[in-house]
Amino acid sequence: MHDTQIEDCLKLAGGKENIKLVEHDKGTTTLVLKNSSLLNMSVLATTDDMADIRVTGEQCHLALRDEFSQIYNALQLMDIVEVAGTGLKKAGHAKKNRFSILHFVSDVFRPLMPVILGAAVIKIALAIITLMDTYSSSDSSALMDSQTFAIFRIIGDSVFYVLPVLVAISTAYRLKSNIYVAASIGGLMFYPEMTMLMSGEKEVHFLGFPLVSQPAFYSTAIWVILTICAATYLERAIERWSPKFSKGMVAPFLTLLIVVPLVLMILGPFGTWVDEHLPEALDSLVANAPVVSVILLGAVFSLMLITGLHYWMLAIIINEIVMNGSSVIIAAILVAIVGQAGAALASGLRSKEPASRRLAFWATGTALMGVVEPALYAVNMRKRSSFCAALLGGAVGGLYFGLLSVKAFAIIGNPGLVSLPLFIEEGSLNLLHTCIGVVIAFGVSGVLTYWMAGKEQKRGEGSPNVIIE
Repeated sequence: MHDTQIEDCLKLAGGKENIKLVEHDKGTTTLVLKNSSLLNMSVLATTDDMADIRVTGEQCHLALRDEFSQIYNALQLMDIVEVAGTGLKKAGHAKKNRFSILHFVSDVFRPLMPVILGAAVIKIALAIITLMDTYSSSDSSALMDSQTFAIFRIIGDSVFYVLPVLVAISTAYRLKSNIYVAASIGGLMFYPEMTMLMSGEKEVHFLGFPLVSQPAFYSTAIWVILTICAATYLERAIERWSPKFSKGMVAPFLTLLIVVPLVLMILGPFGTWVDEHLPEALDSLVANAPVVSVILLGAVFSLMLITGLHYWMLAIIINEIVMNGSSVIIAAILVAIVGQAGAALASGLRSKEPASRRLAFWATGTALMGVVEPALYAVNMRKRSSFCAALLGGAVGGLYFGLLSVKAFAIIGNPGLVSLPLFIEEGSLNLLHTCIGVVIAFGVSGVLTYWMAGKEQKRGEGSPNVIIE
């Protein structure tokens, strides 16, 4: 957010002192003003920002489009939100908004998108170079085996490697809690001894509870976010009851001592149960009902990605490739990712916010190339309609893949358009059916998102207006 935009916002509101209350919900920041006569309406003529103004008696509400919470965060730094928060009950303006975990997770990821998209572009470029080298007739393996190429690959992967720490910091920033404690929690599984301990060579127990040997599972974004939320709640409770001489010292100590072990004791048995049942259930489903398995995976893979269950997929895919020489699971993952891309594109086309539009278009491109996180977390999770449309698009694409027995013939981490050559089978139409299924998944999710977003806009959005009641 540029300083000039914040200045325009404050001028429109009649100055910082005229702001009584600040609220943020679903892409809109609402200012409750003390004196409606101080509104500077001339600002609307010189700015492109969308604003709705409602005057009810002595109450004046100024609603500003704020997709990235930039206005809200800027006002937080100016201490306006804290001052206004105390006047919430006094103002009688307490409208309880329904909390959405999807929207909150999206808010956490939004500030991280520039660096994630930058790393995604590097990863995509390297994937294209690798693919060209694989199918090139010339011998260019020297480039692929060089240390320079390896370092570029590390640069592209580094952001995703430290993503749990970045997510923890972003969550703590939104909750206004200790970001250093949050970063420590997010980086727990990076500790070398912890990684070695959970390498799978032997069973690991913590206070009698089993810990599954999937370190990355514990660092999945949703678990990190929920852990930081719990840590924030505990930290505030401790600070409230701590004596003055120990404030700022006891809370971090007790937060790390209580929250981290508690999370391990909850996720450990859950991960162990998943480890025992998910591979067997999925193997049985693929063997006995391949069409149903591809439909379900196309629909729920994004949910598995959010909860960290996708980390169990690699061993299943390897077994599938070894036993059958091909994989229908990779095909299902492909349509799930493409479904997210279609929904992201439709969201961008429907959005009236330039910043949201740019993010959606970039996220669409990276998702089509196999990096789905920007489209999933920063775009589609903001609205339940686009998120559900993406899942449905993956299911419909999976239905086509299942009926036509589409399969991949090599292992790839995140399948996208760049991995289409891996679906080539000599003497069959497997590649053609792959392309058709991809178009179906993309089209179904995109059309549904565009249609439902249009209905939402007709119900709740309009041009800037002033309503006096």
